[in-house]
Amino acid sequence: MPAVASSPTRSPRGVTKPVAARLLPNERSELESLAERESRSCSAMLRLVFLRGLESYRRDTEVAS
Repeated sequence: MPAVASSPTRSPRGVTKPVAARLLPNERSELESLAERESRSCSAMLRLVFLRGLESYRRDTEVAS
């Protein structure tokens, strides 16, 4: 039986409220490149980048407090 390639998961259940984000053309291009490289939609990639950035932001602001 051939191995089944796993694909990246989509947003978890319950993620239903869209949020618009305005990006510069070069930022959008980079987002699209990252999404394509990881076989994700731009929305899924943006959410992943946001979550990683949020984690970093929280760490940085804890140190500053």
